[in-house]
Amino acid sequence: MTIQLVFANITIVMAKTNSDLTRKKLIEAGTEEFYRKGYRQASLRKICADCGVTTGAFYFLFPGKDALLAAIVDPVVERCMALTEELFQKEMADPSYGPESDHILTRFQYHHRREFLILMEKCGGSSREHVRELFLNRISSYFNQFFTQALGAPPDPDLMRILVSLRVQGILEILKGDYTLEETLALSSAISHYADGGAGSLINFIKRMSKGQPSPRG
Repeated sequence: MTIQLVFANITIVMAKTNSDLTRKKLIEAGTEEFYRKGYRQASLRKICADCGVTTGAFYFLFPGKDALLAAIVDPVVERCMALTEELFQKEMADPSYGPESDHILTRFQYHHRREFLILMEKCGGSSREHVRELFLNRISSYFNQFFTQALGAPPDPDLMRILVSLRVQGILEILKGDYTLEETLALSSAISHYADGGAGSLINFIKRMSKGQPSPRG
């Protein structure tokens, strides 16, 4: 190998390393800007200034602001969807796995708190604003399967939509708080226990109503 070729290879490696470092800086600065201001109000100039990158360097790596947002949230979405599916299947096979399932998912959401909140509340106006609905639909599907199995018949879709909204909103309120991991896990565990107890009571209530039996409070 000639000296010129060696230097050429070194130059290529260094350029790729610099490019990877610049990309990482932009993703970190972009995450902070999107988290604080939301997609619509986020400024590319500020993102670049915050990490000492020129706008020219930015456009070399990303076509625009939307592409940067995608680079931030897409990996988290993909992993969260896969993890949620995996945990749901384990819980359906063994209901006692529920607390451990919640614990694992809460840890993941905590460690990706800003990305998750950007996805759920701050993506308006971007190509990723529909992902929140996809996520809620996925959770609704899990709720439907759970209650269908418990009731022996499909549950009321409006009721499922409301229950999903309540559960997800509880998660978001925890993630928006300035809590430690231990505090987050404790709060999530409390909500899960409350939800599990409420689910059992709701199932019994629906069964009574379907048989024409009055509610104990009715």
